[in-house]
Amino acid sequence: MKKTQTEELIRAIRQEFMAGSEEYCFREYAPEEEGDRDTCFLWSYFALSGMLYQACKAGIAVRDWYKKVVEGFVFYRTKQDGGEWTKYHSERGEEPDGGHGPCFFDDNIWVARNYLFAYEIFGRQEYLAEARKIVTYIYTGWNRELGGLVWNENGLTEQGTVQELERGLSANACCIIVNALLYRLTEEPGYLDWALRFYRFCKTVQDKESKIYYNGVHTILQNGKRVAGEVNRDLYGYNAGSMILADLQLYEITKETAYLQDAKEAAEAAYHAFVRCDGATGMSYYKDFVWFSAIQAEGYAALAEYETEKTAQYLETFKASLQYAMAHHRSASGLLPHDHVTGWREKDDYDRMLLTHSGTAEIACLLLQHAGK
Repeated sequence: MKKTQTEELIRAIRQEFMAGSEEYCFREYAPEEEGDRDTCFLWSYFALSGMLYQACKAGIAVRDWYKKVVEGFVFYRTKQDGGEWTKYHSERGEEPDGGHGPCFFDDNIWVARNYLFAYEIFGRQEYLAEARKIVTYIYTGWNRELGGLVWNENGLTEQGTVQELERGLSANACCIIVNALLYRLTEEPGYLDWALRFYRFCKTVQDKESKIYYNGVHTILQNGKRVAGEVNRDLYGYNAGSMILADLQLYEITKETAYLQDAKEAAEAAYHAFVRCDGATGMSYYKDFVWFSAIQAEGYAALAEYETEKTAQYLETFKASLQYAMAHHRSASGLLPHDHVTGWREKDDYDRMLLTHSGTAEIACLLLQHAGK
C-alpha cells in the first residue's frame, strides 16, 4: 500500500460515513439503506478513533480531524456524580454526557486505550485523566472470587445471559495494556498490580500446547454463587493481538523474558490459526473479521522490533492481500470490501460497516509505519 492510496482510503471513509458536517458524528453503515440507524455504535466510533491514531503515526495529515473525533467521545458518556469514575454507553446521545444503551466493560476499556492514544499525540492532561476515570469504573466489575471482567454491566446481576456472564479476553487483555500504560505514565504501583492481576486471568484461557488464546471463560450462576464454567474456545485475532501487545508492555516494564517469549509464541500460533489460502487466486489472507485482524496486525507491528524475520512474514500476508484488494476490488467511492481477496459480499452488511473500513485503513496505516522503519 502506498501512502497516497492509504490517504485516499481514509478520505473515502470520511466522505461516506460522516453524518452531515459534524466531524465527530458518524453513521454505522454506508451506503445508507432504509432502516439504518442514524449514528454509529461506540465500538465503531473507537475503531475509527484508533485508525486515526495510527494514521497520525504513519504521517498522514489527519491530526485536526482526529482531535475532533476524540472530543466526540463525550456524546457516548454519562456524567457521574462526584466525578471519581466515568463510563461510556453503546449509543450516542444528542448532547454531551447523553450516552445511553448498555454499558460494556470491553467497550469502556477500549475507550480508555483510545484516550491514552490521544494523550500520546496531543499531550492533553484531560485525556490522561479521563482514561484514569474509566479504569476506576472498570475495577468495579472485577470478580474477586474468579478473576476477570464479565462482558457488560448486566453480567454483574442475577439476570445475565451466557454472553453477558462470559469473562472475555476482549476486555481483560485490553485491561493489561491500559493499566501497564498508566503505570508507565504515572509510576503508580497500583496500575502495575492490576495489569498483573488481569494478566494472570488471561493466561487461564491460553492453550498450553498450541499457545493460542481462546475467547474467554464462562461464568455460571449456581445457587446464588458464581462458579467458573468452561473455556469458550472461539478464536478471534484481536485476542492474540491484544495479548502480544500486553506481553510487550509487561516485558518493557519488568524485563522478564517470559513475556517476550509468550508474545512470540502467541504471534506464531495466531498466524497458523487465521491464515488461509484462496483456491481461486492462490492468495494467502487472514480469515477473521477485519477489525479483529487489524488488532492482530498491531500486535505483529509492535513485535517486529524484537523478532524481525517472522513478523515480516506475518505482515507480508496483510500487505499482499490489501494490495490485491486495491488492484481488484476498489469501489467507485474508494472503499475496499471486508474480504480483501475474495471481494464484495452480496447478502450481509459487513461491506457497509464503519467498523470494517476502519479496520482496513488501520492495517494500511500500520503497514506504512512498518515500511518506514
